[in-house]
Amino acid sequence: MNDFSPDNSSGLAAAALKSYLGPYEAWNFGIGRPYAFSAYRREDIQFLTALAEHPSPKTAEAVAGAGNVSERRMWFPTIWGRSDNVPLRFWPIVVENRSRKEIALEGLGTDLHEALPAEGIEKSRFRLAFPVEPSAMHEGAGTCPDEPEWSPDPKVSGSCPPEKTINVLAVIDDGIPFAHRNFRSADGERSRMEFCWLQSAAKNSAPDDASVLFGQEYTRKEIEVLIRDYDDEDALYAAAGASSDQFGSGAAINRIATHGAHVMDIAAGCDPNKSEAPVEETRLIAVQLPNTYPWDTSSFGKDMYMLSAVHYILERAERIGAGYGVNNIRVTINCSYGFSAGPHSGTSVLEAAIDEVVRERRKLGRPTAIVLPSGNTFQNRLHGEISSNDFKKGEFEFTWRVQPTDRTSNYLEIWFPEGLDPGDYSVGIEGPFKSAKAEMPLKPDPDYEDGDPRNFQVIQHDKQTGKVVVGQLSLDNYRSSNRWRVLVALAPTEPDEPDLPAAPSGDWKITLKRGSDAAQDHLPIYIWIQRDVDLEAFRKGNRQSYLSDPNYRIVDDRGGEAQSDGTDSHVRRFGSINGMAIGGTSLTVSGCMPSAETQWDVEKPIASTFSAAGKTGSGAAAGKVDCTAPADRSNINPGIIGAGTRSGSYVMVQGTSVAAPLVARRLAEAFASRTEEEVKNAEAGNYLSIIETIALPDLTDEEHARLGGHLVL
Repeated sequence: MNDFSPDNSSGLAAAALKSYLGPYEAWNFGIGRPYAFSAYRREDIQFLTALAEHPSPKTAEAVAGAGNVSERRMWFPTIWGRSDNVPLRFWPIVVENRSRKEIALEGLGTDLHEALPAEGIEKSRFRLAFPVEPSAMHEGAGTCPDEPEWSPDPKVSGSCPPEKTINVLAVIDDGIPFAHRNFRSADGERSRMEFCWLQSAAKNSAPDDASVLFGQEYTRKEIEVLIRDYDDEDALYAAAGASSDQFGSGAAINRIATHGAHVMDIAAGCDPNKSEAPVEETRLIAVQLPNTYPWDTSSFGKDMYMLSAVHYILERAERIGAGYGVNNIRVTINCSYGFSAGPHSGTSVLEAAIDEVVRERRKLGRPTAIVLPSGNTFQNRLHGEISSNDFKKGEFEFTWRVQPTDRTSNYLEIWFPEGLDPGDYSVGIEGPFKSAKAEMPLKPDPDYEDGDPRNFQVIQHDKQTGKVVVGQLSLDNYRSSNRWRVLVALAPTEPDEPDLPAAPSGDWKITLKRGSDAAQDHLPIYIWIQRDVDLEAFRKGNRQSYLSDPNYRIVDDRGGEAQSDGTDSHVRRFGSINGMAIGGTSLTVSGCMPSAETQWDVEKPIASTFSAAGKTGSGAAAGKVDCTAPADRSNINPGIIGAGTRSGSYVMVQGTSVAAPLVARRLAEAFASRTEEEVKNAEAGNYLSIIETIALPDLTDEEHARLGGHLVL
């Protein structure tokens, strides 16, 4: 049994036996904790959050009723499906850190294990997320929050054309200016925003009868009161708590431009300066994610908040439908976020959780759409592919380039194809100048009796003062799905605390060895590196690591960014698609622009150079693009113009994040006008067929992998 602590006192392995904690949790709450984001390093964390995967579907009442809720101090945020007794396997939860001290693995495992005490719970899994700030937590709310005080706008029904159906369009993002002029009706006084949940806003001074578990909720009437009382939008958002800090992180809404403002405007904005008539039949819901959300670009820390946002939107949509007299109200949700690693088979925990709740709502005859971007990592060298023929003399070596002055951890994942047992493989890692190394046979440790089969090893660095641990090497059978994953976690190359051991920057050599008894012919083994960008608004010191291969061609013959993969490099552009956008219920959108030669010949758009793609050719699937929408105005005019955070302001934002909300907008328009039969028939294709699209004929395999065969304008 390995001990993972540099001082050999952590007891991580023993704690991991008590309850399943994945390799990211093992790093961020074990030996990698000194390098974790500041929210994890605090010693006064009271409220932990997690996405819990239950071994079998249960109703909310059954889960909440298992044991004494007040004693174990576990809460649900707003949950959809309670009134219909919908059984689910995945649950967003908040759990009290009983020790009220720093989060340690042993106590963490105990708190989570006791949060959902039910038969078979030893098989449960927990995906940790950022904690809730005590100032935002309504801990007296009981197991579930109270109902909101909301009533429909009496003017809406009269303003909607008779041939239109009232529907809901929702956006999950950061820095959403819910009082913006573009989200109001034509008179400028009535808001089209029926509900807005600020997940990180400090709770007000009212008693703990809040309609949300953490943060602050605003209904349409409350938003209209804020608009009436405040001419200054800075003061409005301050009064609403939207601009409050969380864990020392400033709110995005305080900036002139935010991702969420731009996305919300493209999805639902109607600019009075452009004589755009507000669409009354599409009612709006917004969820503003916590200020800490953009800290994490490695897919660790966001899952609970994302799933709780989806539940909240669907629950509030049912209220809107009942209020306006619409049965089976149609809902479109846009989430322009993602991550670059993961299984890329639609089976990540977050994808599975969202798929579950969407499918259950669809089973009840209620149309529900999820729109996601394909990602922006096409040129970032974050993806690689190892074929069975790449193993020369039984091994394959590749290079992972880790950059200097990186203040955050780096993560690389190796995914074996479904059904391939890696028991006759081993993996070794060696740092620059051979100063750090580790090797591990890819067999699970039998001492881990509960949870997924798994194993861990430390990566040590030889220094003059002795050996220090600078990384973690792990193996796990992901969600016991017969997909095995190797994760390499490395410490920052320049930690915030200068006394902490740093991982050497430079080229790390990773060698995958295949034994003679292993299958010699198999589907590709995939490599993915987690996105690690430094977002402008937060400046956490991230620097992106990447795969390095001298055979990878960066530019084409004309000196532009190459748009194809060569046959002699294991580094791949194709297959770089957003790891969150492969679920069975999601509509995945890439970004495009007019070609220089054709301008907007609508049958010949070209993919934006950054727009990530699915796979080409044969082999295991790695997701697909369903359609494309503009992300650039041209190859010399990048980005799309949209609203800033204050009424009347305009900014330019680039990325597939701005392509996806245009598709969400067109889908909401289709939901407003299409018949019940048309909508039902389109469900299997996630409603793409009811959107007015332009078919793209005669695409090559590569073009189809990037554009999806349909253009949305």
